[in-house]
Amino acid sequence: MEYHLASNKTKLHPIIKIIIALILCAGVGYMGAMNGISVLFIVLSFPFIIIYFIFLFRYPKVGIYTALVLGFIIPILGRYTNIPVPFGLGIDISLVLTYIVLFLKHWKYLNFKLASNKVVLLLSIWMGYILLQVINPEAHSVAAWFYTMRGMGLYQFLIIPLAFVLFDTKKDWYNFFYLWLGFSVLGIVWAMKQSILGVSAAEQKWLDNGAATTHILFGKLRVFSYYFDAGTFGAAMGQMCIMCFILFLGPFKIKLKALFFIVGLFSFYALMLSGTRGALAVPGIGGILYLIMIKNARLIIVGAVVMAFSFSFLKFTTIMQSNDQVRRLRTALNPEDASLHVRLVNRAKLDEYLKGRPFGGGLGSTGAWGQRFSPHTWLANFPPDGLYTRIRAETGLIGRLF
Repeated sequence: MEYHLASNKTKLHPIIKIIIALILCAGVGYMGAMNGISVLFIVLSFPFIIIYFIFLFRYPKVGIYTALVLGFIIPILGRYTNIPVPFGLGIDISLVLTYIVLFLKHWKYLNFKLASNKVVLLLSIWMGYILLQVINPEAHSVAAWFYTMRGMGLYQFLIIPLAFVLFDTKKDWYNFFYLWLGFSVLGIVWAMKQSILGVSAAEQKWLDNGAATTHILFGKLRVFSYYFDAGTFGAAMGQMCIMCFILFLGPFKIKLKALFFIVGLFSFYALMLSGTRGALAVPGIGGILYLIMIKNARLIIVGAVVMAFSFSFLKFTTIMQSNDQVRRLRTALNPEDASLHVRLVNRAKLDEYLKGRPFGGGLGSTGAWGQRFSPHTWLANFPPDGLYTRIRAETGLIGRLF
């Protein structure tokens, strides 16, 4: 009886509930009006954040999937929204929270020795070198170091040990791969739309703000899909291409083999649309490594013939020369190409600059971060034209060798 009376006392009249809801709505609206849309966005996100924490606490694998999804959608959020929120930090937060959850709740049940291997050891050494770059005497900005070191070392350092510990079944890897495959297919469709129908208003604005200098060559668009840029898109498509063709040779059902083969073909087509010549190395070197690892004489012969044919097609013929993408890919194998000559000249200048600078010019000293944080320095105005050239410029001979 006492419990029944107590329950009645806690009940609220429907009108009171409506009034409370209206007050909360008014409060959220007022905060948005007074403090900007970013505060409103954060407040409205609270229920979803709480639900996410519940799932993360129960299933720590969610943290790895979150990092993967954010890696794909952050460029979309950056181009299509004007919300002044650093979405990129979401990757850092999700990974750090995953580690916290593991050590608070799951440390008794997980085998952390799975992350005790040479890969993680090498990543740890590399991350240590990246951290020491903050005191590089040539560096000009700690902020540039912070933004750059995340992609250069931190994400790998956090994700790969997590994968060794949490992804302990084939199903985990298949789930991860199919999620990656799905976003890649979306990227291919988006790229074909850009190529056939043109870019959207938001993408055109991005091009007008400076990206056109590297993404429109001789009046032709280097397709970038929804990725950060054409270079990233081309390399990602090269990676998906070789992955799908390798899986096509695996012990799967015919329908799945057909899916892998079709996605592999379209991934290579998307690579061509990106106009990223250096991305050819991704399926090329990946294919060579695969052939070495399988130690299957028949497949090695077939693979070698296919790769030799592909190389000869680009190097020694003029077939499909009228196609812009094929013509641009051929320039990657032409030592007389003008743009290749410019790259060689730039690298010679970099060699001269790095004399006496074994640790490089500091993380974030080239590219967009260099232009933002140290615009008047030599490296800020140096075109790195590739990831490994950028690593050499920013981390020096030591970083390049490592």
